[in-house]
Amino acid sequence: MSKGNGNEGLGCGQRIQKNLITGFLSLFALLPLCVLHFIGAVLSFFVRAIGYRRKVIRKNITECFPEMSVRERRHIENKFYRHLCDVMMESVKLFHISDAEMRRRVTVNGVEALNSEIADGKSIAIMLGHYGNWEWVQEIGRYISSDAICGMVYRPMHSNVWDRVFLQMRSRWGFLPIPQKKVVRELIGMSMRKQSWAIGFIADQRPNSASLNHWTYFMNHDTAYSPGAEEISKRVDAAFFYLDIARPRRGHYTFTFVPIEPDKDDKDPYAYTRKFLEMFEQTVRRDPSMWLWSHNRWKFGREKSSGEVKKS
Repeated sequence: MSKGNGNEGLGCGQRIQKNLITGFLSLFALLPLCVLHFIGAVLSFFVRAIGYRRKVIRKNITECFPEMSVRERRHIENKFYRHLCDVMMESVKLFHISDAEMRRRVTVNGVEALNSEIADGKSIAIMLGHYGNWEWVQEIGRYISSDAICGMVYRPMHSNVWDRVFLQMRSRWGFLPIPQKKVVRELIGMSMRKQSWAIGFIADQRPNSASLNHWTYFMNHDTAYSPGAEEISKRVDAAFFYLDIARPRRGHYTFTFVPIEPDKDDKDPYAYTRKFLEMFEQTVRRDPSMWLWSHNRWKFGREKSSGEVKKS
């Protein structure tokens, strides 16, 4: 899968627009991260003031934490706005950040077990959510065995120009972004060539309205989930790992690989996905402010599906 220069398939005007955007972001990224965090703090004040997706955010937090007081839920909401703007600034910083600074700001734990699986010829399905700074996850590629191709599955943006901007940001260190519609072909193809892979699946996304076929209980909700990552990975006998994300302090993250081990008596065909959601819920409850509350995760209810809800 060729990465090229990120301009393939763009018209002349789109290439100019894309290069102007990336040029500006690259200059902006020259600012120290502490300055970018200050800008993010100012930005978060205005984002709160205009009420960016406030209705969705408050509804989600209220329904997930009905036991909390209004004051406690507003505290999560305010911290979320601050964190969201931090993630925006930290993502821009990817256009100009040194290897040494990334190593100083990101700690990766538990990679030995993952590399042991790769040494045995296995591929790895890494499951994670929109939590912490998921854009900095590409740093894990430095720690994973060079015998495996490292990358992340992503949903292309509607704007071709902005999609290419984000692809450039997400492949800074050779991390391979794979479009969702091509993931089966790419991963099965690699496996047929005896090429191991370690690919991240952001698996907390809401399925579309036509795919509400699999349900579990997550964050106090009947929740639809997509089993695609598990279906693909099982076809090539991949090992499953959860990437737990923590933020010990601002601008610093800890990524920890944890094997996903479903309960022995769980006979569900998608036990790995349901176990991931169980593990991910524990992470969200540990520090709720770092999840993407502005995403309308429960837009479609159980009534959209004829399937029976299963509690994990």
